[in-house]
Amino acid sequence: MTLVDKLFRQDEWRTVPNAISAARLLLLPVFLVLIVGQHYWSAMVVIAVVFVTDFLDGFIARRTNTTSELGRWLDPVADRITVIVVVIAFVAGGLVPWPVLPLLLVPDLLLSAYALFVLAGASFPVTWVGKIRTALIFVGLLLVLVAAALVDQFGGSGGAASAPLAEAGAVGRTIGLVVLWVGLVGHWVAAVLYAAALVRLRRARNAA
Repeated sequence: MTLVDKLFRQDEWRTVPNAISAARLLLLPVFLVLIVGQHYWSAMVVIAVVFVTDFLDGFIARRTNTTSELGRWLDPVADRITVIVVVIAFVAGGLVPWPVLPLLLVPDLLLSAYALFVLAGASFPVTWVGKIRTALIFVGLLLVLVAAALVDQFGGSGGAASAPLAEAGAVGRTIGLVVLWVGLVGHWVAAVLYAAALVRLRRARNAA
């Protein structure tokens, strides 16, 4: 069975949860443009919508029993694409150092290529390490984004009332970067676990 057959012909793929996942992906270029343009408060609104839809699609799929093979494949893929595009936006906007991008991309690209070309698009298993890793990366990035918004708005005003907010932004950026780097360490740990699971899956298929 080809990947197209598996995703689009095995069951009904035209569902509301899949439409929400697709909408989430369409919001990512908007977020990228806002970050590069330094519209940080608007970017926070967009990324908040992205986070809500990430929860909403799975919730609706379970409550309405509209799960599908495409949804099981698309949800983790959309999560990874979201993380990648968000980090690209932060690097392009000068909010995080550029080494963050290859450290994030390399394991994802290698694992995705293996899953696609060796295992015909097998989905990634969900692990608690992966969930914690994703949470840390997003929390770190969110702190950096809030810090950038505070510094951008209050850093140059010179008023006494604005100084604490600008200082809070500077401290928040440092904390956010620390959380982000911890998340990147978890990212590589999760990648090793995913790789081991994919290898076991290949051996099981070969044995069968």
